[in-house]
Amino acid sequence: MGDPHYEDIFDARGGRYDDAMRRWPMVRDEEFGFVLDLLDLGAGEILVDVPSGGGYLAERVPEGVTVVAVEASEAFVERGRQQGVRAVAAGLRAEGLAAGSADAVLSLAGMHHEDDHDELFGAWARLLRPGGRLVAADVVAGSAEAVFLDGFVGEWTSTGHAGHYFGDDLADLAAAGGLVDVAVVDGRYHWWASTDEELAAFCTRLFGLEGVTADQVLAALDRGPGIDRDGGRVGLRWGLRAVTGRAPA
Repeated sequence: MGDPHYEDIFDARGGRYDDAMRRWPMVRDEEFGFVLDLLDLGAGEILVDVPSGGGYLAERVPEGVTVVAVEASEAFVERGRQQGVRAVAAGLRAEGLAAGSADAVLSLAGMHHEDDHDELFGAWARLLRPGGRLVAADVVAGSAEAVFLDGFVGEWTSTGHAGHYFGDDLADLAAAGGLVDVAVVDGRYHWWASTDEELAAFCTRLFGLEGVTADQVLAALDRGPGIDRDGGRVGLRWGLRAVTGRAPA
């Protein structure tokens, strides 16, 4: 049996992930800000969010932007419905959405659960109107985030973790998928929590960790990617690589 796919992983532990995002919704604000700044959305635009998880992005876009949430995990779809998010139940390729129907497509931290990045870029490029733009952000191969996810998280979560991360061929893959004006941007920021205990609890739920103490979680976070403290807050150093591009005009 091969590695589990996105929907398998989050059908198993999407409820705990959603619990973390609902209980501490501000922890990843800087991460959402990073990708939204790259998208530069405006009123009247249609954004496809894939995969959309429990629908967290829709709460952060500018007024007047329509978010089409696309989600492969039944657990996330159901959790989103409980919060009033009507997600399209479809795979990461967004099957069933009309070609040329979106002004923008965003994929945040979901691609590393799949190995067919070239096919995903092609599928998302199809969704864009001429001149429409895409932002896809994920973990970089060999980074402290990748080591933490495949190491500590992989050891203590029921689904394991073996990510397919972004490498030096990212821009080439996006261009091969049909995008133009392709650029790559590395983002560095923090996941901010009020206390050590809050950060440990957030990460425990988000990653579906089992059989591990809060002290063990904090020690692993401190080893890498690392923890900073500022103004009474505690912040996990984090960062994703983003690729941006446009559909040909």
